[in-house]
Amino acid sequence: MDYTVDDYIIHFLARKETPEDVQKLKEWLAADPAHRSELKQWLATWDAATMMGTDNLFSPEKAYQRFMFRMKAETASKTVKKHRRIDTVFSTISRIAAIFVISFSLGIISHFFWSQNQPEQIAFIENVVPLGSKSEMRLPDGSIISLNSGSTLRYPSNYGKSKRDIYLEGEGYFKITRQAKIPFTVQTPMANITALGTEFNVKAYPDENMVETTLIKGEIAVEKGIAISDFDRTVLQPGQKLTVFGSEQEPVLVQLDADFAQAEVSWKEQRWRSEKVKLQDLVVKLERRYNVSITVDDLSKNLHFTGTFEDETLEQVLNIIQISIPV
Repeated sequence: MDYTVDDYIIHFLARKETPEDVQKLKEWLAADPAHRSELKQWLATWDAATMMGTDNLFSPEKAYQRFMFRMKAETASKTVKKHRRIDTVFSTISRIAAIFVISFSLGIISHFFWSQNQPEQIAFIENVVPLGSKSEMRLPDGSIISLNSGSTLRYPSNYGKSKRDIYLEGEGYFKITRQAKIPFTVQTPMANITALGTEFNVKAYPDENMVETTLIKGEIAVEKGIAISDFDRTVLQPGQKLTVFGSEQEPVLVQLDADFAQAEVSWKEQRWRSEKVKLQDLVVKLERRYNVSITVDDLSKNLHFTGTFEDETLEQVLNIIQISIPV
């Protein structure tokens, strides 16, 4: 039977894809820049039909970033067969649980599959953190990762054997165990961040269409992901923040002072700080942290706020903001 690109897309979205399907999709996307826009509309339609993406009105951009995130993870496992993997069922369950906010962090552990004449099967372990929650996890090598609300992290079941690659959608803070012969890499659709032993923050929410990386200790290298055009490999020093955009805009590298750098990663603590942040950006953080929707009038969006919160309720936080700036 002759398949069209529509068939390959449907196979992938239905989680019935083969390695050949994934390769055909990659070739089709690379053949013509217009195919990216076509795919985004396909994905938005699929989200609408399956009741996904309601938090962002079936955003084509958000759907596309989700698609590329999963495609990259699928490509990493070249021995996955036609049957549906064990993590497929549990991944679907975790998304339903997140929608209804009836679970906290969901970790999914799959196993190796062996047979006499078949190569090793690579499954994935997935941690999904719903809005309004946070999670901390320890990887097999001892590295510790804090995940912010609305984040998903996946890594292969053979993690650490020959490489240490993980796949992030959302925001995470990483304390990485040093292994000189096996670098650690955070992969997102727009940027890949590689470290030996260090502490850094990565924010890669699909609906923001950018990746922000802030280095606290050590040294990391940032390279392009599969979803954007080339940019030069960038090595960060402590206190530096690199922002990579999904558009044609050039990446932005800035040096943060100590207060700003600590504010960037304080979301993982009970006591978290905002340092001269625009109100429209602060609202996005509050929406994820408290799992609510907040509307800001146009006159107030660009007002700046500096302040520290510690276990306050949403009402208390809004009162503090109201006292600090004229909203």
